[in-house]
Amino acid sequence: MLTIILRIVLVLILVVAASLGHLTKMLFGFEAGLVVLLVCFFGLQTAIPLGALALSAPGFLRIAPPQRRWLASAREVLEFWRAFVLLMPFENFWMSEEKPLAHAPDDIPVVLIPGYACNRALWFDLKRDLEEAGRQVAAVTFAWPFADIDLLARQLEQRIALVREQTGATQVLLVGHSLGGLVARAYLARHGGAGVAGLITLATPHHGARLAKFAPGPCGRQMEAKSAWLAALNAQEPPVPVHAFWSGRDEFVSPPESARLPGAGETCAPLYGHYSVLRHPDVLKKVLSASAAPAKAKETVADTVSA
Repeated sequence: MLTIILRIVLVLILVVAASLGHLTKMLFGFEAGLVVLLVCFFGLQTAIPLGALALSAPGFLRIAPPQRRWLASAREVLEFWRAFVLLMPFENFWMSEEKPLAHAPDDIPVVLIPGYACNRALWFDLKRDLEEAGRQVAAVTFAWPFADIDLLARQLEQRIALVREQTGATQVLLVGHSLGGLVARAYLARHGGAGVAGLITLATPHHGARLAKFAPGPCGRQMEAKSAWLAALNAQEPPVPVHAFWSGRDEFVSPPESARLPGAGETCAPLYGHYSVLRHPDVLKKVLSASAAPAKAKETVADTVSA
């Protein structure tokens, strides 16, 4: 459903751009179709991240020279554009067909959980890199990503059960971006830590986000900083090890420290934003480390010692 909506939005932008380009020719006597197309197609897609950057800028970490901070903001706009224009509207093109995972009972499969208004194509880079490293990976797309978080957690429950059935593994590693981290925590709050090796959250609003008040859907209300739902979740300690990545220039989780979680390990990415943090090199390293099968990890240590 989300994929279809994103495609419709892109088509509408193109129709509006073409109409405005034709209108300029009628009114002013010159063809401005290409210019209008570029303004509409690129301008509208950058308005959201630029607006969020402007609203959240006072809370950003300022531990680098201004030119590096400007470059970080530019990269974040590009990552947003890449995610919402190139990847997610064409989910089935970029992501391989959903096939049963291989039976690998000694491995720890990785379950990737997308954030607000996102589908599994958000994980294109990380999923590819993990599979190249030999991991079994399942990327989730929710039926309706704007739903109540507890409902999304029930969908996650079904996917985890399927992954464990296909692989024969006793545990899975959960990796959640933004809202996806809260969905994973809601699942753990309901079912405990049995069958879960750990949780890695990326730019997750553990303590809410100021911009959540503009987010449609029940999950938007749940992500508000003073929501009763979030307070109830934070009253429970996660039953598995958690590692939280938080971005110093996160334009959607503001202040950025809202993505920190007391008692959890953490990595601060001071020059990354809400979407660019997905491609932070330490994310891949941490997921690979946390999903390493115990037997294989022991073999690696033994080989290192003998060498």
